[in-house]
Amino acid sequence: MVREVIFFLGIAIFLGAIWMIKDENISKKIKIIITVVIISSGIFAYIYETKKLDTADKNLQLLAEFRQGKSLVCGDINVTNEKFNYEFGTSCFMPKREFKELSGLVIKISDCESAK
Repeated sequence: MVREVIFFLGIAIFLGAIWMIKDENISKKIKIIITVVIISSGIFAYIYETKKLDTADKNLQLLAEFRQGKSLVCGDINVTNEKFNYEFGTSCFMPKREFKELSGLVIKISDCESAK
């Protein structure tokens, strides 16, 4: 919450500084264009970051359930910590070596849902 306030306060201060410049140096048309571009970019960045944080929170919740031994539904496959390992570098579930029938299977955590 504090990051958002600081972000929007910084944008407001920057835009205020632009509008304080005399019209002889930068025309009103240019000031309006700059304002629209900055506000549009700020809104886009806020929406993007919010979506990324929601996805990260969902993935952390799924990983916590996986570590607790709960089953995750990934497409038509049930993923448990008995048969799969989680690879942090790729954010994927990989089957353990002793399960030859699952060999070569790679499941992204983003494709999974919590089993209810």
